[in-house]
Amino acid sequence: MATLKVCLVQFLNGFKDSLYGFIKFIQKQKKLTTTLTSQEANKKSNKPNKDNILKQNDKLYKRLFQSCILNGIFLFSCICTFNYVLIPVLNAIAFKVINVSNHDLIHNYLNPTIQIIFSSVWILPVFLLSKIFNVLCHQEIADISYEQKYGKPKIFETFSISQVIADAFFSCTMELIFLIQSSCMGLIPATWLNTLLCHVHTSFLYSLYAFEYKLCNMSWDIRKRIHHIESRWPYYLGFGMSMSLILSFAGSYIYSATLFGFIFPAFILSAIESDSEKLQPVMYLKRDLNSPSEFKPQQLTIPLFNLSIYITDLLFKFFTSKPNKKVSEVNKPVQQTFTIRKTN
Repeated sequence: MATLKVCLVQFLNGFKDSLYGFIKFIQKQKKLTTTLTSQEANKKSNKPNKDNILKQNDKLYKRLFQSCILNGIFLFSCICTFNYVLIPVLNAIAFKVINVSNHDLIHNYLNPTIQIIFSSVWILPVFLLSKIFNVLCHQEIADISYEQKYGKPKIFETFSISQVIADAFFSCTMELIFLIQSSCMGLIPATWLNTLLCHVHTSFLYSLYAFEYKLCNMSWDIRKRIHHIESRWPYYLGFGMSMSLILSFAGSYIYSATLFGFIFPAFILSAIESDSEKLQPVMYLKRDLNSPSEFKPQQLTIPLFNLSIYITDLLFKFFTSKPNKKVSEVNKPVQQTFTIRKTN
């Protein structure tokens, strides 16, 4: 019963932090700016340090604004203009030009053709460019906000550049496989079950996305990050559930990706503002086999990422493994056998 209560409390805290963390971060930024301004008026502040903090704040707000403009206004307005302005206008013109008997051609051939052309020439390039910009922009937002709360990132103090690249590549591959795994949940016949499992998978995935910036800057490798999430699963399930529910109303993939790019910076800031790294693992009491009257505390983990990590390990071993032929056999000298015949 106590374990269930802990799980429920962590889930609700995670859900609350995902929505309130961004507001809490903005409030702290405003308070910090007000404090620095008042110190400057009293001439008590260190001017270089103050200028650096204000410069970082301006850069942070600038990146947030650029992300909102690109994803929420420009890209989304392009899609809406196509669906609700361009298509109706072209349909109205086509209905007047084409005979009534051939109106089915508009819905069956004209609209799909226009959609393919428009998507290929305009939407898809803009969408891909926005994805690249989001990666760079989100990283910068995370680094600035992390430095303000925790100080300089420690990742390059612990790992070399090659190790960081390898960890990032392994993480991206594992997340892609986990995304495929979550998509496979939709194949379950029971509608309520596949919807529930899809939300559970995407909730953990979105939490991993949001907290990865913070945990990487703390110099945690991918396996430590996954173990931390799986052993504190109620909190991260609640944190990602809010985003999963919001994106479930988006409909198509492009709408969902556009909305994701628009709201994801807020979730990054919420993740950095939270103190999830201080959370204790979820524990339960397990009966000791050697002493049935005694109980031992055990971690209650959900190994949801195990399959994805196992497949990723197999892929990396397959592409990085050496040929089966051993080096010792290649370099082994040729032995010649001489037979000495006896002569009478």
